Amino acid sequence: MGIIKLKKNTLGDCLMTGVIVAIGLTEVCHLAAVFLGLPFSACSRLLGMALGVWLVLGTVLLAAGRRHILTEPGGKRRLDPSEKILYGMLALTVISQLIFIGMGNAIYRKGDMTVETVGSFLAVDGIYRVNPMTGTPYTEGMPLRLKILCLPTLYGSLCRWTGLEPGLMVQRIVPMAVLLGSYGAFSLLGRTLFPQEGRMRALFLLLVSALMWAGAYAYGMEGFDLLCSGWRGVSIRGGVLLPWTASLCLRRKWLGVCLCVLAEACTVWTFYGCGVCLAMAAGLAAAGLLCRKLSGRAPGRQTADGGRGDGK
Repeated sequence: MGIIKLKKNTLGDCLMTGVIVAIGLTEVCHLAAVFLGLPFSACSRLLGMALGVWLVLGTVLLAAGRRHILTEPGGKRRLDPSEKILYGMLALTVISQLIFIGMGNAIYRKGDMTVETVGSFLAVDGIYRVNPMTGTPYTEGMPLRLKILCLPTLYGSLCRWTGLEPGLMVQRIVPMAVLLGSYGAFSLLGRTLFPQEGRMRALFLLLVSALMWAGAYAYGMEGFDLLCSGWRGVSIRGGVLLPWTASLCLRRKWLGVCLCVLAEACTVWTFYGCGVCLAMAAGLAAAGLLCRKLSGRAPGRQTADGGRGDGK
């Protein structure tokens, strides 16, 4: 099968792994600050040093293993004219979506206090010290299932390093990055499904882009989450983690699957982290095992000695 032939890591896999490891480092620094009572400035410095070390180490590892990274199944090839047209249409669609996010006219914040939470981190130099809506200290504290999620710390640290306002960082820049990450994840899924068919991969991505636009007008759809509230954990899960998890499962890369499950646990509260990525991985693993068993029992299959499995 073409799906199983894609055994090597691609450059996209390496980049996605780097991002997920960065999320894990953020979670470690966040938990250290929460349980040790560190000020937010100290947590931000610790995270900056950890990410700096990881950036250098990741670059070295990527350079050292560049010969083992798959760039194109079957070797490099040139795009045919139809592929160039399809990718051109895709580029225009992606640019239009980035402009849509940058305009900010469709931001959906009902029940979401990420911007206020990040602002409170920066204002009082502490993590979950005050209620972001009232500015007064918490009297009973935050629920632990929410307190352990690391995205506000990551966004606040980005604001502290760059000097940008929380609203600009959270509602504009982060959703743009998440959207591009989503296309990267779907590109890996398309490469897995169509390893030798460049035109089909281009059509697949163009269809994904069209579905994002179509879903932008219905609350709860992945397109709506990505284009109208891309900073939320559910948006990262639905647009980035799930398609990459599907690609990894089809290629039987279970270490990467575990990283996706852990990344979801750091960003989204669903059954204390045992959420959708784990359910998808379990379902695809069970389906793959069932398919292999059924194919092994198929009549007339080839045996190891070159005979037929039906005894003839």
